[in-house]
Amino acid sequence: MNRAFAAAAAAVFAFGVAGSALADEFEGQLVACPSNGTAIGDVGSCGKIWKLAHGEAELSSNGHLKVKVKGLVLNDTTTGEFNGTPDGVDAVAAAVLCHGPGGAKVVAQTDPAPLSKQGNATIDAKLKLPGACIGPVIVLRERYEGKIGGWLAATGVE
Repeated sequence: MNRAFAAAAAAVFAFGVAGSALADEFEGQLVACPSNGTAIGDVGSCGKIWKLAHGEAELSSNGHLKVKVKGLVLNDTTTGEFNGTPDGVDAVAAAVLCHGPGGAKVVAQTDPAPLSKQGNATIDAKLKLPGACIGPVIVLRERYEGKIGGWLAATGVE
């Protein structure tokens, strides 16, 4: 198979599958970042170990995103008295990543939503999504010292 045909076949596959990737709704349970250096697409890993009591995300085909987390806090004894808290993370932003030929990339992201001292946050936002999104992944990114950073929780992580 020549390269041009392979690229064309990949494009047809992407657009054919993408229509069904978010045909109705995408739902997933969120899993906390284990701080093992694993990036998800173009989003870097968290710096410490986190835990999550409960988290879920729903994304509809029209771009309506709902994310709820409870108990998203540090689970890392190296943080001393801050273990069991979000420490300096005061907000989270939800990013939608789609897979493509170059890997997973952030295609849309919400404004930061406050993260309580107990690690609770709710996001209810409308995002502009691309026409095609293969294998969507939703990540919660930290806001620390005013900057959006790595992921703290994500769908599709085991």
